[in-house]
This record gives sequence, C-alpha cells and structure tokens, in this order.
Amino acid sequence: MNDFIKFFGFKEDPFKITPDIEYFFMSKFHQEALMAMNYLLESGEGFAVIVGEPGTGKTITVRKFVNELPENVEYAYILFPNLSPEEMFKAILEDFGIEHEEEEGSKNKLFSKLKNFLLKKREEGKKVLIIIDEAQNLPIETLEELRILSNLETDKDKLLQIILLGQPELEHKLNSPELRQLKQRITLFVKFRNLNEDELRSYVDYRLSKAGNKLLRMEDKAYKELHKRSKGNLRLINILMERALMSAYVEHSFDIKPKHIKKAAESLNQDFDYVYESGGKKDKKFILITILVILNIIAIGLILYFFYLPHFTKQNTVAQTRQKIQNVKEKQIEKPQQEVTSSTTIQQEKNHNKITEALVSVPLLNVFEKPDSKSKVILLLKKGAHVQVVDKKGKWIKIRYKTKNGTLEGWVYKDFIVFNK
Repeated sequence: MNDFIKFFGFKEDPFKITPDIEYFFMSKFHQEALMAMNYLLESGEGFAVIVGEPGTGKTITVRKFVNELPENVEYAYILFPNLSPEEMFKAILEDFGIEHEEEEGSKNKLFSKLKNFLLKKREEGKKVLIIIDEAQNLPIETLEELRILSNLETDKDKLLQIILLGQPELEHKLNSPELRQLKQRITLFVKFRNLNEDELRSYVDYRLSKAGNKLLRMEDKAYKELHKRSKGNLRLINILMERALMSAYVEHSFDIKPKHIKKAAESLNQDFDYVYESGGKKDKKFILITILVILNIIAIGLILYFFYLPHFTKQNTVAQTRQKIQNVKEKQIEKPQQEVTSSTTIQQEKNHNKITEALVSVPLLNVFEKPDSKSKVILLLKKGAHVQVVDKKGKWIKIRYKTKNGTLEGWVYKDFIVFNK
C-alpha cells in the first residue's frame, strides 16, 4: 500500500474507507443535511431524521457536524441501537458520563435521572443533543419512549434535541400506525442519495487533490465507467478507485483508464457484481416479470374489446341519450350560479392584491399547520424563499407559498421573515 502511495506522490491514501472529516465532500444534499442539523439546534425543535442507503455519507456528515458543535452543546452518540427502552436510557446516561446503580435499572428511575441531568444542563445554559445511528434497528417501543423523552421542556424551550440516522427501512418504520405520534414530531427530514456523474467527477478530483495529487490523470471515459459501476455510491467509489490505483501502479501508469476501473470491479466479490453491474441477474429477472405482466394486461384488454364492448355499447345507447338531455337541463340551472361565482372570484382577486410580500430570513423555516409549535409541520422553506402574508395572530404570521403541486398556507414565527419594502 505504501509503495503505491509513494509512486503517485500522495501524502496518504485518498480513497480510504474509514470516514475522515478531512476528506468530507460538500455536495448539495450533504450541505442541506448540515444546514438542517444546525437549524435543529438554533430553533430548539425536537426531532430530525436523516435516511439514506449504506455508503451515501450519513456517518461522515454527522461527524462533520459534531466536530463543529459549539462548546455550549453536549451530545451522546449511540451506535447500533437494537436496544430496549431501559437499555437505551442506560446507553444515553453512560455516554453522558452519568453513573447509575443496578437498583436504578427500572425505566422510570432511569428516565428521572436523565430528566434531572437535562434540567441541570439547561440551568448551566447548555443544549443537549442525542444522535442515534442505524436507528432502523430500534424497536417500536424504544422509538415511542424517545418521543416521550422529547416532550421534556421548560416553559420556553425543549430540554433536548434528537437526530435519528438510518437506512430507508427507518422511513418505513416511522410510517407505521404505532408511530404516528412520533412522525408528527419530526420537523426536519433529509434524504441522502448517490452522486450523479458531475458530482462524482468533483468528488474524485477533490479527494485526489486533498491527498496531494500532482502526477495522476484520469480519462473522461474512466469517470463514466466509474459511475456506471458504482452508481454514484460514495463507499463503492472509494473501493473501486483504490483498486483502480493499484491496477495502474502495477502497470507503472499515471493515467487511470476505463480498463483499470473494470479490473477493479472484476476483483470484487460476486455480491458486488450481482447488485451493481448493469444488466445483472436481478435486473433481468425484474424486466422479465414486468414484460409478462404487461402482456397479460394487453391480452385481457383485447378479450374485453372484441367480445364485450359491442354488447355493452348497445345497452348504453339509450342511457347516453337520456344523460345528454339531463346535462342540458343542469347547464340551464347552473348559469345564474356561475355569474355569482364569477363575481366572488373578482372580489377575491381584489383582496389578493392587498397581500404583503415577504422573504424567509433564516436558513430553514418550519411552516406549521396551526399557530402552535406542537402542531404538524406541513412545509420546510429555505432562506430567501418568497412568501405572501395573509394573516397575523400574536407572534405568529399566516403565509401563503406556491409549490409545484399548488398553493399552501401555514403559520410561522414572525421573527423569521422580513417584509419587502
């Protein structure tokens, strides 16, 4: 390994698998995740959820976030949490360095001990954060206890914030009926994805540059082959690039070519080929089943068309004629109502012109269903988003925002928007 690092003039292995925040790559969705977690702390909201397939960068993103936490924030990091509620409370207390006796092993006593710790930290002016990785492994009853734990609050603020990280199975679990109350408490939800081809190029170049690259060149087709083989998954990119570098080193070549990427993929086990190679067995089986289903649907459609449609058409001729007569009568009745509706619409447009324009002034802004921070979050807006103010109620402002699917209205804190001059 050291020989190939020296050969290319690297300071260290640019594609090591172990998460290293020095090599953290700030893609668009990784940046959004960091902004969301920082907003969670600043706003004092209760729950954030981050999901993504293995190898998309969830862990290194959280480590980057934790590394930049201010001194007034204390956190517990729980990994592989296939724990009962009692075991979870013990793990959290131990991570905060809080001692507990065996006789304090009941859930209520552990909960009380943790509550006292949270109150003490709030008196010291500190915030408390709990991060749970691989949260898809949490039992339903433990997730429900976390919801209850998140209810702890003073008259003004919550006593702690919780971040759940997990694979897509976590999202499925949170959609279960048993956890509907917990889902309503989630104010931030971030999904990680694989890199597209342009992002992959930037990622590879960034890590090579970070390692001190001055000699190595990578052909355009090699980037394309790498994306084809890895599907943009960060972990697989690292594995393939490390082996491609070894392949080039054996040939004493300073150029990474498509053949080096192919050799790297071939050197991996068959599980990699089965899941990630295009045209794999899994894809072929899925395509074959899809074709058979489509052919069956077409066959059923042809049978219905040729054997049942003529008979059905004769039966419905009289019914259609009657329906046309009825439609004419209804139109004659509806005409005066349309005139009234038109008048109402004109009045609404006049009122709409009086609506005040405003901008979101914080990185991320929760839009609530009601003027109450405990109500459901229906929308998340980014800084600079244009909104219309339609109503006011104390410290709350009702806004209107146009989305791709239509117009939504909800409530936000008035301190988090600025009015256009």
